[in-house]
Amino acid sequence: MGVGEGSFMRRVMAMVAALGLVPGVAGAQAAPRATMDDAVAAIAAFGPRALADQGAPGMSVAITDRTHTIRILTFGYADVASKAPVTPETRFPIGSISKSMTSLALLHLHDRGLVALDAPVRRYLPWWRLGGGDDVRIHQLLSHTGGVPDDYTFDGGWMYEVAALRSAHVLSKPGTTWSYSNDGYATLGAVIEAVSGHSWQDEVRSLVFAPNGMTHSSAVFTPENMSDVATGYLFRESDRVALPPHPALMPAQAIDFVNPAGSVISTPGDMAAYMRAYLNGGVGANGARLVSAASFAAMTRADRLNDGKPAGSAEPVVAEWPAFYRAYGYGLSVFSQNGDRLVGHTGGISGYTSCMQINLTRGFGVVALSNLVEAPLHPCAIVKYAMAVLRAQQLGEALPPAPTAPPIAAPTARAADYAESYHDASGARVRVVAQDGGAKFVDGAATYALEPRGDDLFWTDDPRCSIYYVAFTRDAHKRVDGFTCGAAFFANARYAGPMRFAHPKAWDALAGRYETNVWGSPLVMRVVVVKGQLTVDGLEPLVAQHDGSYRLGDSVLRFDTLAGGKMQRLMFDGGALYRVELP
Repeated sequence: MGVGEGSFMRRVMAMVAALGLVPGVAGAQAAPRATMDDAVAAIAAFGPRALADQGAPGMSVAITDRTHTIRILTFGYADVASKAPVTPETRFPIGSISKSMTSLALLHLHDRGLVALDAPVRRYLPWWRLGGGDDVRIHQLLSHTGGVPDDYTFDGGWMYEVAALRSAHVLSKPGTTWSYSNDGYATLGAVIEAVSGHSWQDEVRSLVFAPNGMTHSSAVFTPENMSDVATGYLFRESDRVALPPHPALMPAQAIDFVNPAGSVISTPGDMAAYMRAYLNGGVGANGARLVSAASFAAMTRADRLNDGKPAGSAEPVVAEWPAFYRAYGYGLSVFSQNGDRLVGHTGGISGYTSCMQINLTRGFGVVALSNLVEAPLHPCAIVKYAMAVLRAQQLGEALPPAPTAPPIAAPTARAADYAESYHDASGARVRVVAQDGGAKFVDGAATYALEPRGDDLFWTDDPRCSIYYVAFTRDAHKRVDGFTCGAAFFANARYAGPMRFAHPKAWDALAGRYETNVWGSPLVMRVVVVKGQLTVDGLEPLVAQHDGSYRLGDSVLRFDTLAGGKMQRLMFDGGALYRVELP
């Protein structure tokens, strides 16, 4: 899930050119050193491509050094219907970049002696409970190492989400693994309110916005605050498991929203001022310290108070930038690159995404804000490229070429691996052919694309399967022997198992589509029986428990409210989804 930096040969030739070893130009005069204007021009030239690769209608990019905003670049539309362009004044929700602001506010209170980072959460929230994790520490919430579920419930306001954790269980022993958690940051917001006596939003305004001169930022979504915000967009097919190659967009639902994990709205100019606070070691625009030097150092290095291991993700999280979350401080990703110390964060909220990266060593930062939902890409490609360009300009090196488009699917096998004839239990047949460099379904005279979406996973425009992934299966010798598509199962001549499968009759009451709305985006789960297994979306097995519930990874599912022979509600951990009679 990452962005290419150009082919190996291009990098070799660039190195050779930089050393003056290009054949036929020995002794030629070196190219003039790139100026900051040259660097900004290169970033601006890449902007339209980055916007198109992400598929967003609009985007703004702010570039700053330690003293001032170098440039604000804008691309595309703030509103597609009216063709209103994005301007430097256009506001965007920043999503989870808000977590760094919650961290700053809490660390400020820590510096005042109101919060101890190694103290258990229950010292400040005596009513807080988390099964098996009552000893979760404050620093573990800050660094996502407390084993707290990500979004245990999605009903009600953020304080209800914190209280609902009393019915949850830790995902792992606190301090042993990294697991990103919005609920953990909501809990930190509750701690801020408990020790300060003020609301979380008031503390963010006074401790973050005010000292940085962020006069165009808001901590919460309200109709008034959203009146000058870019229109956010979702994928029209977002209720499907698999998205087509170029999904159509629709405006996101307007919502009221308050959450310490991600409800801040800002402008590129305000975000540039915010980045300067980090570039200046935790000192705001007013010259006052936001946090002590010790707290700033703790925030911007990987938390190592977890059995001695640094906090961070073992797997790539951001498609455009695989290293982004490999280490994590307090509300910030942290990593070293070419000897430089970088901190940053991404954000996603219904209809919007963001990406921020700050080079503490070299004194510059870049943030990109866009009006498209968080899938499959953030606007990190332009941030990553801008950071490389700015570093090269500062060092007097040749500016790097623009990157290639990032992949949005994991590698998959060769198309020839799937080229077989398949049949289902009724005898219906479909062929897969290797054609035009890819795999395709052939059904009579009709041909349907198979677009890679991961290892052995494809999206297809075949209407029988367009809602679900086409998921190919393999035998003990790793040879393709069939595929599933929702409840359908097709096998080829290599398959040696049964074609019909029995399942408990009670499952018929569970199967169907359930949905709700989370932070303005639809959440849809389809319970499907495939090959005698109860699954979500035909892919993820549901494991029956003795108490009548089902396990899905770390989550617990329960079905209730029988009517018309079908269960009408699906409880997913602490949140409720309801049956909808649609495919």
